[in-house]
Amino acid sequence: MLDIGFSEFLVVIVLAVLVLGPDKLPEAMKDFARFIKKIKKMWSDATSDITRELEMEDMKEEVKKYKDELNKLQNETKLPDINTPLDGMGSRNMKDFLKW
Repeated sequence: MLDIGFSEFLVVIVLAVLVLGPDKLPEAMKDFARFIKKIKKMWSDATSDITRELEMEDMKEEVKKYKDELNKLQNETKLPDINTPLDGMGSRNMKDFLKW
């Protein structure tokens, strides 16, 4: 995460003790830990939201692909209108034939 060595960490601790004092340092460290925890949670939530949105986008594209394919198949297999006269049956249409 942070690329600091032991000597840099020791300098930060000494400065914190000098600035905050030994009595306020534990509370400041707790506050800092809470802050880091909140940042990590926000980062995790944002990452999961972005991942979910990307998955939804992929699903939308897949649904559109299937819908286009179904429309193409529907256009290729156009069924005659129910009121269209049937060949070889004179004036009778599909509705009359189904009643029969």
